[in-house]
Amino acid sequence: MGRLQGKVVLVTGAGRVPGRGFAIRLAQEGAAAIAVDHDAFEPACPADLSSTVAVVESLGGRIVAREADVRDAAALAEAVATAAQRLGGLDAVVTGPVVTAPGSVDGIADDVWRGTLDRVLTGVWNTCRAALPHMSDGGSITVVGSAAGLRGFAHLAHHAAAEHGVVGMVRAMAHELAPRSIRVNSVHPAGGPAAAAIPAPTGSLVFDPEAEVPHPFIDTTDVSETVVYLTSDDARLLTGLTVPVDAGLVSR
Repeated sequence: MGRLQGKVVLVTGAGRVPGRGFAIRLAQEGAAAIAVDHDAFEPACPADLSSTVAVVESLGGRIVAREADVRDAAALAEAVATAAQRLGGLDAVVTGPVVTAPGSVDGIADDVWRGTLDRVLTGVWNTCRAALPHMSDGGSITVVGSAAGLRGFAHLAHHAAAEHGVVGMVRAMAHELAPRSIRVNSVHPAGGPAAAAIPAPTGSLVFDPEAEVPHPFIDTTDVSETVVYLTSDDARLLTGLTVPVDAGLVSR
């Protein structure tokens, strides 16, 4: 029996990596999934979300997929409510990370700044607000971002600002939801191959590739295992944490 047997987990960004990997790995541990595709640097299409559904169902898992932009609070709330009713409730939330195009401080347009805050920060806020009315006591919320939520990176000031805001929100919600035994944590992977391949305007890499533990890139599997652990009852005493999955990049 899996560590998440009988649990229902909402996963945003489930149409593509790494959100798809989260949904699949959670299903392997016995969870039913509410898979929501959200707006990203390159928004997923319905076929991407259908692919996630097909893999989960091939594993014998239960999954309900809904298309909703996390910036649209009303649409997201309706999607979560409908899916939670169909699956018999909601026990946990995993928000997938959002990719942002790099830009210099003096070159980022106002609409890009606002759009980054909407997708990275307000998107998490809307997801949590949509989920909480349906969540059972003793559940968990795991917000997956990036190392930019814990340290600054050149050409990512807009993204780092939004993710640092998410960290503050996670810590505050951990205190507020403690009476319901709902745990709230954030996960911060260092850049993987996709992130490192995005060049900054000057030609330098967005993410510093030098880590304490020799490893070329952080693999999605490493992040998925952390997500499974934090979602499971094995982490029942962990809340308000910022967990770097970065081979020592942030902590060194």
